[in-house]
Amino acid sequence: MNLMLTSQARLRALYGRAGAERVLDAAEQLRLARVLRGAPSRLVVIEQGAPDRDVPAALVTPDGIARQVAAISAALDRRETLLESVLLIGGPEIVPFFLAENPTPYDGDAAVPSDGYYGAANPYALLPDWAVGRIPGAAGPDPALLIQLLETAAGLGVLQPHEKVFGYVTEVWHRAAEIVYAEVDDPAHLLVSPPALAASFDRSRLDGARLIYCNLHGVPEGPPWYGQSEAQPALVAALRPSDLAGLDLHGAIVVSEACYGALVAGRTAETAMPLAFLAEGAAAFIGATAISYGPTAPPPGEADLIALHFLRALKQPGITVGAAFLEARAGLLRDTMARQSTLDEDDQKTLLEFVLYGDPTLVVV
Repeated sequence: MNLMLTSQARLRALYGRAGAERVLDAAEQLRLARVLRGAPSRLVVIEQGAPDRDVPAALVTPDGIARQVAAISAALDRRETLLESVLLIGGPEIVPFFLAENPTPYDGDAAVPSDGYYGAANPYALLPDWAVGRIPGAAGPDPALLIQLLETAAGLGVLQPHEKVFGYVTEVWHRAAEIVYAEVDDPAHLLVSPPALAASFDRSRLDGARLIYCNLHGVPEGPPWYGQSEAQPALVAALRPSDLAGLDLHGAIVVSEACYGALVAGRTAETAMPLAFLAEGAAAFIGATAISYGPTAPPPGEADLIALHFLRALKQPGITVGAAFLEARAGLLRDTMARQSTLDEDDQKTLLEFVLYGDPTLVVV
């Protein structure tokens, strides 16, 4: 069973009663589409719970939601049914992130926004019991983007990410990125910044891509992702939301290692790269909500391992996007423990900060 979860009260507070009903109608259409795809699903409003499963209403707080999801999982267990995934409907203003304590307080992040808290019966577990995804919307009182993304997810069939692969990396990390990208394509095909720049970006390289890997810099102050030379520390704009406008990204899967690459709170498709990718039809986006870590040269570590194991998992025909994300997290834990027998602070942060935007039940072939 696959759970879909949202807050009717918060939808109404942000979008009004009519807007909230439009979102709930689109969510129900997605639920029906999932059933037809062979992914039985249930839509639960947090404030209502699941009375037929003796699961009560909950407060729309991370603790309340986590307890409710765990209770639904336990109720399914009693019927010998597994909870396979959770899809959160709405951005953090609708279904809040869990603001985890930052394991690396010296980097300046006050907290680490995370959806991993909703992924296990024990929300503090290092590895989740089920996949968690989120379909976010744009900031403000217009539900149009959230409805668009729900409708896009409902209309998607199987994903074929290897039809066209695109990779874009900063020069200073290109050696580490080549190891990751080699999972899916010849590293010689990587676009490197610099010399590649947003101002002269060849959009045809990205148009029609179905699997997109980016290892670029991100900053919390603005939407662009940046390149950096090995010789000069200054950042140069490599990719902006406007560079995606009008491209065919229908059904694409995007993997980003950028710091703050998955920031969506208070943002729109014009001011956040993940929302820009999703608005142009991307099916899934994997990225970090805070400062991400990784080496400049092999062997891969931290964010590199998330990306590497996710791309590796996508080569398994029939795997879901959510299951591939679970394998990425498990791969990071396994490789890191084998190398150093412990998780240091930046490894812990990596497990917390990477999130999936998109429907985790979508199947890859």
